[in-house]
Amino acid sequence: MVESDGEKHTYKSRGNKFTTSGKTIYFLRKVKRSAKFPFLLLALAVFPVFSLPAVAAKKHQALYEEAFKLYRQLDSNPEKAKNPETWNLIGRTFYRIYRENPKGENAALSLFIAAKVHETKSRRFRSPKDGEKALRYSLELVRRYPKSTLADDSQFRAGRILERRGEKTRAYVAYRKIVRDMPRGDMYPRARKKLALLAEYKPKPPARKSAPAPAAKKPESAPPGKTAAGGSAKPAPEGFATVKKIRHWSTDTDDYTRVVIETDREVEFVSKLLGADPEIKAPPRLYVDLEKTVIDDSVNIEPITKGLLEKIKFHPNRPGVARVVLYIKDFENHKVFSLPKSKHHPFFRVVMDIKGSGARPEKIFAKDPPSYDEPQSGEPVLESRIPDGAIGSLKQALGLKVRTVVIDPGHGGHDPGAIGATGLKEKDVVLRIAKRLRDKLLKEGGEFGIENVYLTRSTDRFIPLEERTAIAKKKKADIFISIHCNAARTKKAHGIETYILGFTNDQTSLQLAARENTTTTKGLHALRNILKDYIMSSKIEESQAVAGHVQTSIVKNVSMKYKHVNDKGVKKAPFVVLIGADIPSLLVEASFLTNPREEKRLKTATYIERIVDGIIMGIKKYSEQTQKVS
Repeated sequence: MVESDGEKHTYKSRGNKFTTSGKTIYFLRKVKRSAKFPFLLLALAVFPVFSLPAVAAKKHQALYEEAFKLYRQLDSNPEKAKNPETWNLIGRTFYRIYRENPKGENAALSLFIAAKVHETKSRRFRSPKDGEKALRYSLELVRRYPKSTLADDSQFRAGRILERRGEKTRAYVAYRKIVRDMPRGDMYPRARKKLALLAEYKPKPPARKSAPAPAAKKPESAPPGKTAAGGSAKPAPEGFATVKKIRHWSTDTDDYTRVVIETDREVEFVSKLLGADPEIKAPPRLYVDLEKTVIDDSVNIEPITKGLLEKIKFHPNRPGVARVVLYIKDFENHKVFSLPKSKHHPFFRVVMDIKGSGARPEKIFAKDPPSYDEPQSGEPVLESRIPDGAIGSLKQALGLKVRTVVIDPGHGGHDPGAIGATGLKEKDVVLRIAKRLRDKLLKEGGEFGIENVYLTRSTDRFIPLEERTAIAKKKKADIFISIHCNAARTKKAHGIETYILGFTNDQTSLQLAARENTTTTKGLHALRNILKDYIMSSKIEESQAVAGHVQTSIVKNVSMKYKHVNDKGVKKAPFVVLIGADIPSLLVEASFLTNPREEKRLKTATYIERIVDGIIMGIKKYSEQTQKVS
């Protein structure tokens, strides 16, 4: 397949012919036109982020063809093409098709189309981020499939994007790579013309390196997990904060890492992402500068054995500023936010979440610097997730089951949570509920696909909120359920309610979230900006679905034996424990400990059993829903 202005070229794949003409790729194979645009949009919205099993190959191919149909409709329907989110969805879907099966017959073409979609979107909506993404995808295709007939087209697109941005020297280098390395490609004549037009921008050969200077004396080795530059042997100056701990968690599949920096007082901070630097063989780096902060000499980072990071370094950046740097092997996007101190957590925390692209780390940053002819992209571009569709979940598209559940008993250790009039503590009740739920899910859940069930804590110990979410990610949970008991100033308040992540102006919900977060409502408003990003990228539709099933099932099951059961419904609130889970996540407020009747019930095994059975019924209904392919 070759892309050119005003000319048509073809590319064949699996007996199907695809033609490109300027802005449009036509899918010429006859397909059944029973699906309308909204259905196609929703079908793409449910494409999952999982490895592709052989049994799902047909469904994968079907999604590929549906994506092509939707792409064709964009070109023929101006109204539909006005929505930038639709372009995002299509580009994202084609990129996922490539990423989930990079050795598949459609992989190179899917990556090519993903780049084209984002290039078109960048021009249509004047979006530099999409132009950068198109550039990155094009270069990725050249690296990944150098022998593909699409490689020279992708390399030419890279040059074209760079030329439009005014980076004429880099554009020259991109075109020169076609002339030097791809002489048999049909973009060769056009690349030669481009070199003639851009001759004045031809880069000068790199100057020869002078003899290396005598090696500087190596600094004394630091303790394991620390850098020699890290640490502060002297007490913090007056008014300065001190970094006490740097902790990290990663998934076993190396697609997510969370790093938490703990300081003894609130600090102002600035974060920045740096692109890979091939000259010094440095991968992408994310750093945080902490103002008026020093790093305690006792800080010791656990060795990094998995995840997205090569290493974590920390050192003074300039007088009064401490810097923590993450060296990243594989990058797709990141978020940085802070959590305030509380009576149950003595440290101010800066949380750094990193999500990988799913590619193998060695493909992201080579050990040897790239050739002089390879254009280097700028900083990595943040990508938005595919929005969830109303007709189902991401897993629904391939008929996959809910296999792993992580249950989080709230509070614990020195944090008792709510306390009833007779002294019943929330931390103890929710641990009983969580353990019973785990045992019954392991026993009965196999009937509807549950294979693994984990608890964030199985004993009376305190776990920071940000660590609970990290555990869910680490275990690759399909559902995350945090179990709590409610409390109110009035004894009359009673009932069962379920929450998902979101922001609200309802003061009752905000006060509840403040209590569970052990902060103030003022502290919640400080989270508003970062919550917007997380809510946009979280599986809100899926969370809403599973929360609805769980809430309805609990109320129904408890009502069969007990009277005066108040269904308070499904609500949204900014619970820190749900931030960053990026999976269907909910928080169940089982009953009110401050209500004498419900406190009495929570002491009994029968009532707990009813709650547990209700949660299981809800999970089962949701799991069955995800197994139905629309």
